[in-house]
Amino acid sequence: MTKLSTFLYFAAVATLTSALTVSEKRATGGYVQKPSGQASFTMYSGCGSPACGKSASGYSAAINQLAFGSAPGLGAGDACGRCFALTGTADPYSPSYTGPFGQSIVVKVTDLCPVSGNQEFCGQTQSSPTNQHGMPFHFDICEDTGGSAKFFPSGHGALTGTFTEVSCSQWSGSDGGALWNGACLSGESASNWPSTGCGNQGTAP
Repeated sequence: MTKLSTFLYFAAVATLTSALTVSEKRATGGYVQKPSGQASFTMYSGCGSPACGKSASGYSAAINQLAFGSAPGLGAGDACGRCFALTGTADPYSPSYTGPFGQSIVVKVTDLCPVSGNQEFCGQTQSSPTNQHGMPFHFDICEDTGGSAKFFPSGHGALTGTFTEVSCSQWSGSDGGALWNGACLSGESASNWPSTGCGNQGTAP
């Protein structure tokens, strides 16, 4: 093997090793965490005690458990504090509806949408990674901070569309104080997935 061949061989091995390391980080605990893709969207109220341990005054949302990075009672997951641009493009209950849709918005993830009790939209698991509407991700947008009123067209309470992780410099709002020890919104200052913010807890559903 020539010196050039040897160099190229070891360079390829190093690249593969690096790629595997990144993949392993993204899959810690079996969670599925991607910076963009397709998602479904709903709305909820009563957002004052979010699973990340800190509320926010700007548009906020809960994300499905398989993406959140923690289980109920285990504290903040790696999704906590991350900001996403959301765009609705269809109504899963009214496929013939073609718009108009509400505004695209940027939300900060502060809460968990657990599998238990929310199988229709947040039922994604390792063995069944999409929900009942065929979406791998779900964002439950907080009504209390005004995001749902901007995002959903009148008469529509569920949409499907796309999401993209963005810098939280594009998000308007401020974080509240810690509600308990272990509160975390470190995703707001982390690079996009697969970088680590708060880190994942436990094992994915």
